[in-house]
Amino acid sequence: MSILTNDRHPLRAAIAMAVMFNLFTLIVFTASGYFRGPESLHESLVLGLPMMLIDGFLGFQLYHVLRWTTDLRPLLRWSIVTVAVLAIALIQAFWDTQLRIWADTLTMTLRQSYIRAATLNTYNSGMLAGLFAFQGAYMALQRNQALLGEARQREREAQMLALRFQLNPHFLFNTLNAISSLVVLRRTDEAESMIDRLSSFLRGSLAADPDRMVAVEDEFEMLDNYLDIESVRFGERLVTAIHLPYELARAQVPPFLLQPLVENAVKYAVAPSRTEVRVEIAARERDGRLELEVSDSGADSEGASAGTGVGLANVRERLRLSYGGDGQMQVDADGQGFRVTLTMPLRIAAAATEPPLTLAA
Repeated sequence: MSILTNDRHPLRAAIAMAVMFNLFTLIVFTASGYFRGPESLHESLVLGLPMMLIDGFLGFQLYHVLRWTTDLRPLLRWSIVTVAVLAIALIQAFWDTQLRIWADTLTMTLRQSYIRAATLNTYNSGMLAGLFAFQGAYMALQRNQALLGEARQREREAQMLALRFQLNPHFLFNTLNAISSLVVLRRTDEAESMIDRLSSFLRGSLAADPDRMVAVEDEFEMLDNYLDIESVRFGERLVTAIHLPYELARAQVPPFLLQPLVENAVKYAVAPSRTEVRVEIAARERDGRLELEVSDSGADSEGASAGTGVGLANVRERLRLSYGGDGQMQVDADGQGFRVTLTMPLRIAAAATEPPLTLAA
C-alpha cells in the first residue's frame, strides 16, 4: 500500500490509484457480464478493455484538476472539481456509447444508452475524484506529521542543550576563583594540577552530544574529574566514593544527568561544613531498572532541597525529556544527609570489558 501513499512521488501514487480503481471496475464489469449470460460476457470482454483505457485516461485528469485547485477556497475548489467530474463523465459517456455503436451492441435507443453511460461515469468519476482527494489529504497528513515530529525533535534537542549549558557557570566561577587563590598564594603546583583537571573536564563536556546517551562508566568518570577539582578547594572536608557494578558499566544514560546533583551536594553539604562530608555516587539494578543515586552526609539537607535553580528541577526536566513517564526522581532528607535517587529504563549498549569502577578519596 505504500505506493499509494508515496509522498515523494505523488504522480506515481496517483497513477497507481487510478490503475487499481479501473482494474476493480473492469473486474466488476466482467463479473456482471458473466452472471448475465454468454452474450453479456462477450460484450464485456470485447468492450471492457478499450472502454477502461480511454475512460481511465480521461478520469485521471481529475488528479490534475485537484492539484491545480489546491490553493483555492474550498467552495470554489470543489465547485470546479464538480464541473470537471460532470464534463469528464459526459466525454466518457460519448466514448462508451460510440464504442457500443461500433461493436453493434446497443440494446436501447441512442439517447437512453448515452444517459445510462453518463450516469454510471458520473458516479465512477466522482468516486475517483474522492479517492484522489483522500489520497492527497492522507499524504499531506503524513508530511505534516513528519514535520511536526522533526520540529518536536529539534525542540527537544534545543531544550536538552539549554539544560546542559545551565550546568557549568557557577562551577566554573568557583573553580576559577580557586585557581586564582592558589596562584596568589604561590601554590603553583596545585594551581597547575587544577587547571589540568578543569581542562580535562571541559574537554569531555564539550565533546558530549546532549541528545545522545553515554555509558554510566563515562558519566561517573566525568563526575570523578569534577570531584577531583572540588577536592582541591575543600581538601579533607570532601571525601568521595563512586560505586559502579561491572554489569552496569555500559548502561546508557543522558550525559551530565547527575552533574547538578553532585554540584548541589558540594554547594549545600560540603561548602558550609567545617567537618568531613562524604559524597557518594552509586549505580545499581532494581527490578530490571537502573537506579542512580547521589548522596551526602552533610547536615544542611534543607538547604540542598531548596537549591533547585539549576539542580533538582534541571534533572527532573531532563528525565522527562529523555524518558517521559519512565523516569522518576526521589528525594530524601533526614537531617543527617541528603539523597537523590533516579530510576529509569535499563538499557545496556554492550558488555563492559573493564573492571567495575569503585573510587574513593
